[in-house]
Amino acid sequence: MRKFIVISIVLLMLAGFAITSSAMDVTLWAGQNINVGNLNVKVDGTDLVVTYTITEPGWELGDTHLYVGTVAPTKSAPGRFPYGPEDAAGGVYTIPLDELPDPDVDGNIVIAAQAEVKKQTGVDPDTGEPIYQEETVWAEGLEIRPDKNWAMYFIFDELP
Repeated sequence: MRKFIVISIVLLMLAGFAITSSAMDVTLWAGQNINVGNLNVKVDGTDLVVTYTITEPGWELGDTHLYVGTVAPTKSAPGRFPYGPEDAAGGVYTIPLDELPDPDVDGNIVIAAQAEVKKQTGVDPDTGEPIYQEETVWAEGLEIRPDKNWAMYFIFDELP
C-alpha cells in the first residue's frame, strides 16, 4: 500500500509538471517602465489560453489586442492584430490550437500582446469627474520595429 501511495504521488507530481511546463508568464509594461501585471500564456488541452492580469493596485485593464503567428509582426499597429477586444472575455483569449498557424521548425510561435490601462489620479475640481492616467501596455519581449517605437513581441516555445 505504501508503495502505491508513493508511486501515485510521483505520478501526480509528474502530471503537474507536464501541465505547468506548457505555460509562461511575461511582464506587462505600461508606458515602457511601469510593471502593471503579467500575461500568462498556456496550452490548456486543445486551446492556447492567453490571459492579461493586472496586479498593480489602481490600474484597470481596457481594450486588448493579440497577435499570434510564426514570424514577428512587421507592423506595430495593434488594431490590425488578428485578435481584438471582441475576441477576449475579461482579458482572456481562448484560441483552439488547430486554428493557430503551424509553429516554426522548433515548435515556436510568436506572440505580441498589447492593451490599454488606466488609473485614477484625481478628481477635476470643477466638474467632479475622475482624472485618469492612461497608458499603452506591451508584453515584454523584443522590439517589433527597433528605433521606431517600443511595441514588443516574444517567442512562446511551449507548444505540445
